[in-house]
Amino acid sequence: MMNAGYKILVVDDAALVVDRLFDILNEMEVVNELISAHSYQDAVEKIQQKNPHFVLLDIQLRGKNGIELLSFIKQQYPEIITIMHTNLVSDYYKDLCNEMGANYFIDKSTEFEKVPEIIKANLFATNK
Repeated sequence: MMNAGYKILVVDDAALVVDRLFDILNEMEVVNELISAHSYQDAVEKIQQKNPHFVLLDIQLRGKNGIELLSFIKQQYPEIITIMHTNLVSDYYKDLCNEMGANYFIDKSTEFEKVPEIIKANLFATNK
């Protein structure tokens, strides 16, 4: 099939959220590697080392926040598909993330089931 070995980085400082996303993503045949990061700096290092196809990131992180990380990703790695997953689901944050280039913005309390759909919809867009 088209198992091209997609790499996904989950950036969240809550271990339960990371575990839940890993459980969901491990069910996908097209996912070859799941990586986690718990802070801005950790995420930057993992992006530079692993060059993931997708990054799921929370707005609230230790150190610099997820919006700053989104800016870094879009400036340095614009081909990475970014999925903001956050509890800060106000129009302000949604609009800000969209303006900064986030590909998707979901409520991590209620919309986890959308993540596999988003990844499947973008498989052909990630030609690495």
